[in-house]
Amino acid sequence: MRTSAMPQEAVNLYNQALACSNGGDYPTAMKEYKRAIELYPHFIEAYNNLGEIYSRMGDFDRAVSTYKRALEINKNDRVLLNLGVEYYNQGNYTASIACFSESVSLNKNFIEGNFYLGMAYFNLKNHQLAEKALSRAVALDRQHLKANYLLSYIYYEWKQYKKTLQCLDNIKDIADDKLFVNRYYGFCYYHLGDFKKAIEFLSAAMESSPRYHKFKAYLKNLTYENKLREIGDLDERIREMEDRMMKDRPGLREYSHLGMLYIFKGEFSKAENLLLSARG
Repeated sequence: MRTSAMPQEAVNLYNQALACSNGGDYPTAMKEYKRAIELYPHFIEAYNNLGEIYSRMGDFDRAVSTYKRALEINKNDRVLLNLGVEYYNQGNYTASIACFSESVSLNKNFIEGNFYLGMAYFNLKNHQLAEKALSRAVALDRQHLKANYLLSYIYYEWKQYKKTLQCLDNIKDIADDKLFVNRYYGFCYYHLGDFKKAIEFLSAAMESSPRYHKFKAYLKNLTYENKLREIGDLDERIREMEDRMMKDRPGLREYSHLGMLYIFKGEFSKAENLLLSARG
């Protein structure tokens, strides 16, 4: 926070407001921020924090007008980000992109500016520009969780499986969605021809979901070496399972069993679609 030519009383009020805001006392915080602004009308940080309070209270119009007032004083990457987030949350991705782009132009190393820019492009289904912005965010923070998640999705859709794996490697130790990570690992290894790893990660994906927990022992035992003993005639078993699922409402066991049969047959696209539908 800049303090040159700023009255000490304004700084004190700002700090008091910040403490109140952190403690959840928004009415007092708003009052103190406004008093600080009265003493120092160019107090960008006070305007920015006041706008954040309006945002938390769901007052979109006041949040936007407060951020815009701060930007009239001086362009600021953080204020531009906050204004862009307001538009983003309203679904106005075009307006949000203008703010995020300007924030990045002011500070090319602004991680969150690049990330939100990628998010906005992603929501507009412009994956080319989303990939560029998200890649910049990951270059600045290799373990940026959400950026790596989105890049994994984009690269997988583009069939760039090795790049997908690189993103997963970045976050595998910190990811909160183990099902997502293991599922995408598994499907990438399908397409890269590493059948053993594909089985390993898809099994882990199923085990990481409570809905699939009861199949843990079954999946561990379902290996290529014992397929003839446990499965028998592969084509016949697939036909039987498909017929059964057409006639009756399939359960998780049927989805997982048929998915693994497709994997053993090498029909990875069928297995992928089936396992994704089972998750839903």
